[in-house]
Amino acid sequence: MIDILLSIILAALASAGYAPAQRGEQVVVNPPPPVVVEATGLFGLPFAPPGLDDCADMTFYRIQAGLPARFDQLGWRESNCRNEDGVRTSCCHGFWQMWTELHMRDHRLAPKMAECGVSSYHDLNSDDPLEKQRQACAAKALFDVVGYSAWSL
Repeated sequence: MIDILLSIILAALASAGYAPAQRGEQVVVNPPPPVVVEATGLFGLPFAPPGLDDCADMTFYRIQAGLPARFDQLGWRESNCRNEDGVRTSCCHGFWQMWTELHMRDHRLAPKMAECGVSSYHDLNSDDPLEKQRQACAAKALFDVVGYSAWSL
């Protein structure tokens, strides 16, 4: 009975990559492969995969935030699908030209913007993936409160 149990245990160990050491032989155990941790951002969501063009990158974050498809056109019109320091007007920044200073004064928006990690335009106005997520999150908050009116001409 012990021989059967021993053979079962040795077979299980062998299938897991372990082998019994012979007398005088050093046991070498292969370490487990390293755990690869994907970088995540806002709310634990992933960042856009590398290699996307500006509009595909913006669309990734739009979808992630739950914004309607029309925001692809708005982002093209407002920023040429770019979210970086140089993309701004006198008041507004990023993909969807958020007027963060004004939005933070609105009692309906300020808490929603804070949930997105936004307290000023510096939080959503660069090519950093986290700031792109914040831009999309803030645009969704604004859209939920005022609809498309913030982007009307």
